[in-house]
Amino acid sequence: MPRSTPEIKSGDVPQSSNLARIRCVVTAIAGGAATLEQIAEETDFSARHIGYAARAAQTLGLLDADRAPTPLGRALIETEQESEEERDVLRRSIEESAILRAIAPGLLAPKRPTKRALAARIERSSGLSTATSEHRASDLLAWREQLIEEPAATQAARPGKSAPVEPG
Repeated sequence: MPRSTPEIKSGDVPQSSNLARIRCVVTAIAGGAATLEQIAEETDFSARHIGYAARAAQTLGLLDADRAPTPLGRALIETEQESEEERDVLRRSIEESAILRAIAPGLLAPKRPTKRALAARIERSSGLSTATSEHRASDLLAWREQLIEEPAATQAARPGKSAPVEPG
């Protein structure tokens, strides 16, 4: 059976580069914050950034169309922040998103996609301008960096990643 490509509106293409901010918005909503003002009070983010993060959470399948946490969103907030489990849930949300499969296939593949290739795909799929598509491609690549291209210092601090210590 052929796989259909979803209709992608400009707002469906995430414009939030910070996955931690997306998590905070999902957490605030799950905790009962229902209005923009309540979410802003809970997170200390601007209304604009809350909107971007909530829309990205919907694209990721963390919030539903009514901005209520999905099972995947609840699984995210049950993880410890900055943990491997958190990264696993976020990776899964990217891989399961029909929109992200359409605009950024291979985002988490071993070979990093180029900003140019992502931007071209976003532009074709969504009708966004070249400049806006490039900016959104940068946001998606920032997600990749947060999930799989950890800074060397973070990797060195993880068990099994540091140099062996000589016994004294």
